[in-house]
Amino acid sequence: MEANSQMSTCGHIRLSGVGVRFTQKRLVTQAVSDVSLEISPGEFVTLLGPSGCGKSTLLNVIAGFVAPTEGSVTMDGVPIVEPHAERCVVFQQYSLFPWLNVRENVEFGLRMKGVPAQKRQQTAREFLRITGLSAFECHYPEQLSGGMKQRVGIARALANNPSVLLLDEPFGALDAQTRVVLQEVLTNIWQRFRISVLFITHDISEAIFLSDRVYVMTAQPGKIKAEVPIPLARPRCDASFEEAGFREIQNHLRHLIREESLRAIGGADIPDLRDDRLANPDPISTTGA
Repeated sequence: MEANSQMSTCGHIRLSGVGVRFTQKRLVTQAVSDVSLEISPGEFVTLLGPSGCGKSTLLNVIAGFVAPTEGSVTMDGVPIVEPHAERCVVFQQYSLFPWLNVRENVEFGLRMKGVPAQKRQQTAREFLRITGLSAFECHYPEQLSGGMKQRVGIARALANNPSVLLLDEPFGALDAQTRVVLQEVLTNIWQRFRISVLFITHDISEAIFLSDRVYVMTAQPGKIKAEVPIPLARPRCDASFEEAGFREIQNHLRHLIREESLRAIGGADIPDLRDDRLANPDPISTTGA
């Protein structure tokens, strides 16, 4: 894969009026309803929303794992009807083969394609270098930290030369420090290759740091509540979190998510602690009646 080789040419995802229903033991669940969204070639887009809103369902629709009940989903104008190597997925769970070492894990997809051994080893080593794992190519998954396992997963996905990278909360199980480092690793890799990315997260700051645009979803059934552009300059780094524009977008997204999170738990009346009346309550009267 050459840097920027696919930018503006392929990886154009379009969902139009997509709905997904699941039926289990005669119980019908409408997971998502009437979702229309677009990912332009080379764009980094994030889905954000409360738990259970259908973010992962939409990712699985784009991956070809789940067929929509209504609407259409296309890539570069062609309907998506099944999984394909051009759309690679990285999950939160570390889906590495424990009996293969790091290099062999990265080579796996290439081996399934019939790529000759020398070529696939060369490709695997290049992506291990890009993800900072060259020194660990002979290690096995059980010898790696969580962050290293996810870097192997990303390297394996990129080695297959996809047009679209689908990431379903890939950093959700990591500690805060490792998570921040891998956010920078991912954004640097994306800026190098500029493939289309759909990223799923619950973390508002993470969504802003990584994305060109964020789609906010409603509580179930999931719909698109808002489309929020992220006009912050790139490249981004740790200092980006402190910019005034970052905090403004963060507050806006936090408000949108809070509305839907309250809906998801039945509209509970949870006070906003920013309310001055709560921050400075009236003193308790000590006088008698």
